[in-house]
Amino acid sequence: MQAAIDRRVFLKTSGALVVTFALTPFPGSAKPPAVRKPLDLDHVDSFLAIDSDGKVTVYSGKVDLGTGVRTALTQIVADELDVPFSDVSLIQGDTALTPDQGVTYGSLSIQNGGLQLRQAAATARQALLQRASSKLKVDVNHLNIDGGLVIGPNGEKLPIKSLIDSPSLLIKIDKSAPQKRPELHKLVGKPIARLDIPDKVTGRFTYMQDFRVPGMLHGRVIRPPALGADLLAVDETSITGIRGIVKVVRQRNFLGVVAKTEWAAIQTAQQLSVTWSEWTGCRTRRSYGITSAVPGS
Repeated sequence: MQAAIDRRVFLKTSGALVVTFALTPFPGSAKPPAVRKPLDLDHVDSFLAIDSDGKVTVYSGKVDLGTGVRTALTQIVADELDVPFSDVSLIQGDTALTPDQGVTYGSLSIQNGGLQLRQAAATARQALLQRASSKLKVDVNHLNIDGGLVIGPNGEKLPIKSLIDSPSLLIKIDKSAPQKRPELHKLVGKPIARLDIPDKVTGRFTYMQDFRVPGMLHGRVIRPPALGADLLAVDETSITGIRGIVKVVRQRNFLGVVAKTEWAAIQTAQQLSVTWSEWTGCRTRRSYGITSAVPGS
């Protein structure tokens, strides 16, 4: 997790993307100015980057919620680019680096997010083959990529890393770019060890409750004993002995606490003296000044 944060800080402060795609060589030794990483859904660079070692970084707006999406999306890109699975890493859900692919729900990460990544990878593959065609003076239709190498008709082998220039030139995603036929897949649809399991088994996995950022605070919501009860009074003197309290937040019938540590927030929520109105069978609930019907008696 720290490595991902460090990478994000580097990219944000430098304003430049790691070595990635360029369709045409730069004349002489002059270097064009650095460009900021795009985040729109129309460019390959929003989803993919290839560095000078041929390693692929995937930027996914969809996140793995425990269903193995990280592994599956990595399979899709590695297969479509024909690079080793171990050469692909995935950054997910970082709003400073990943495109907005919508919320993660309803099994749409592969159906929608996977399709977008596949189209980006297919476009990138075609661009790499075109670049290799110019270098090798061979028709692009006679070239193929396998294991991170462009293979020529006479046995020529050209690492894809040799086709990468820096900084990036934007490549628009071509939704009609040729994609691998299912019978040619080496990774997609094949059994493969999930990437998240080892860290979960050994306790190294960073769950949301493990995540830390500088200056982070903790909160707890204090709920009424029954639906429809109104918040009448809060006695903040009941929690004066708890260290680390930042604020008690009250907005009409909402009550919450903010603290410097999770334990302080828990203690505060448990010990704070609160007076709620009686609620016995009322058919309406009042919350934030809005009255709405509630079924039941």
